[in-house]
Amino acid sequence: MFNIDTEFIEEFKDDGYDLWTISQWENWLQLSSQMPDAVKRLRDAFCNVRLGDGIGIYEANGLDDYADDTELARLRQLDERDDWRKLDPDLLNRFHATPSFFDALGFVFHLPAFLLAELDDKHDFGFIDRIVEKRPPQDCWIDLLTPLQANALVVVLSLIKQHPDYYHDAKKFDHAIERFARIATASDR
Repeated sequence: MFNIDTEFIEEFKDDGYDLWTISQWENWLQLSSQMPDAVKRLRDAFCNVRLGDGIGIYEANGLDDYADDTELARLRQLDERDDWRKLDPDLLNRFHATPSFFDALGFVFHLPAFLLAELDDKHDFGFIDRIVEKRPPQDCWIDLLTPLQANALVVVLSLIKQHPDYYHDAKKFDHAIERFARIATASDR
């Protein structure tokens, strides 16, 4: 849960949570005022991303369901290819397992939609965990990021790292932030 208010904190207190846990959520409440700027950076950085010839959400779901080539071609025709903002949270929730079946182009195209849905508390399936995985495969989606996109991810992940739910994942976040920061500062792209 990313969007909280003082009432949320008061419920924790009323439910008898320990002071450390409450302090973590109070800290997040203060930090959450930075979320609109982080979200804007992410939207701006990914605004022109297109799926192109990549694997979209319907085709990826077909791959997950072992669809044959004819069915995959039909599903491919259903995929949004030009504007990731058209991918509503209901669709993302229905096909929450599809990121495992995206190619690099598909992952980068869908990344902002999934990430923003999760940050808006409209996607509960841990997409953030896919972004901060410790050892991403070679020749993966990360290689397609522009410095602007990588920088937006640094900003967003630096904020999310401080969320109470990710307290035990600090090292994973640090590795991901470092990886994206290298791309963000690359001058030869």
